[in-house]
Amino acid sequence: MKQLATILLITALLASCKPEAKVTCLISGSVKNMPDTQLSLIIGNKTDTLKLNADGTFSKEVSVTKATDAILRGAKMYSSVYLAPGGDLNIIADGADPERNLTFSGSLAAANDYLIAKDKGEQKIQERLQAAYRTPYKPADFKRIRDSINTADLDMLAKFTSEKGKLDKAFIERQKTAIRFGYYSDMNNYPMMTEYFNTDKPAIPADWYSFMDGVVLDNPALLDIPNAKYFITSYISAQTLKNSGLSRDEFYKNDTDVVKLNCKYLQDNFKNPEFYNLLAYEFLEGIIESAGPKGLEGLVGEYMTKSTDEANKTALKGIVDTWAPLNPGQPAPVFNLPDNTGKMVLLTDFAGKYVFIDFWATWCGPCKAEVPAYKKLIEDYKNKNIVFISISVDKDKSAWEKMVKEGIPDPEGKGKMIQFTWLQLHDAVKYNKGWLVKYIPTFVLIDPQGKIVNARAERPSDEALRGVIDALPGV
Repeated sequence: MKQLATILLITALLASCKPEAKVTCLISGSVKNMPDTQLSLIIGNKTDTLKLNADGTFSKEVSVTKATDAILRGAKMYSSVYLAPGGDLNIIADGADPERNLTFSGSLAAANDYLIAKDKGEQKIQERLQAAYRTPYKPADFKRIRDSINTADLDMLAKFTSEKGKLDKAFIERQKTAIRFGYYSDMNNYPMMTEYFNTDKPAIPADWYSFMDGVVLDNPALLDIPNAKYFITSYISAQTLKNSGLSRDEFYKNDTDVVKLNCKYLQDNFKNPEFYNLLAYEFLEGIIESAGPKGLEGLVGEYMTKSTDEANKTALKGIVDTWAPLNPGQPAPVFNLPDNTGKMVLLTDFAGKYVFIDFWATWCGPCKAEVPAYKKLIEDYKNKNIVFISISVDKDKSAWEKMVKEGIPDPEGKGKMIQFTWLQLHDAVKYNKGWLVKYIPTFVLIDPQGKIVNARAERPSDEALRGVIDALPGV
């Protein structure tokens, strides 16, 4: 008995001396011909900072608890990188030619060499698929082309593995899964894409979705693979659209309702809590970042109660809190901006009037698409107690000045131009941040006392906007 106790004691001591698995990855390297003082390393929803020394070198142990794809970003750099616990990756980058002069060394070099090689062929693949959405291609042609791409991807992985000989089994299986789900995504998206691009509207075969037979999505390991996660989120959206019985345009008219339906489908069909923790957060974060939490307060509260991911809950609360100053009734962020003649214009100049503001840019297609409806709205309400303003967020002020001077082509009149006859202001950086403008066009409505009515008002092309304006007291 004494001998057994001794053996157990020795076993326990050996176990206690076993080194803990590393949960960091060493990222190091150097850059040249870049203006950066630091690089951003984006892992999932989190961003880490890699500070550059005076000579362009950097080195940092970053937290990595499992194999993951990350983004390394700088002013002249945007590259996918593969990281793993206990691994090390040394990166040499040259801003003069970042695509060709990005080289790796270290234990993760071969994996990252593969990803770079794969990314370089991605543009041609997308061009093939874009062509295959259109006439004369039919569904069978698209499937044949996509099957050939899938085979080529697997062949490339096999060849790279053979030649390099340094890809570990886990990475190879991870890439096979990524290739498989990339195929699923393109097949799943084809009906929507060909309907959009192909005027012939080819009939989709009844067995088109047979590739989904036997596919199990409720596997949290898939969330760590970008292609798989993208497919899952797309699949959820497709299923909620199908279940709604609405047309695509009707379904996506109200983003708040879409998020609610997506979250419900997620909870009803994915039992592993990691799916809710991550995907519900991303559904909510995506819309709240751009449009605020209005209409989603109940869903946010539910997430705070049900989610077990404390980091995501803290992040979501932070995003919601940033919108508090833009709630209805709060003082509107002020501005003091030049018009196209150089005259400075202040928000307080319009005290006593409602103010409707359009944040836009010359390079923004959807912004310019709203111009005809916006001009018609302005003409119809010219005798009302409301002022309409457009504020350009163009970094290139000369591009804004040129377009305001020349106008834009009228889509309904060949050769005619729509002139910008209403108040035009320019704000490259400063004031739009107060309105949390992250996507354009963005429209806001302010009351005669300078308080917010709606920080994300309806578009001029939406008939509902006229109802909103007509209901304003004293307009």
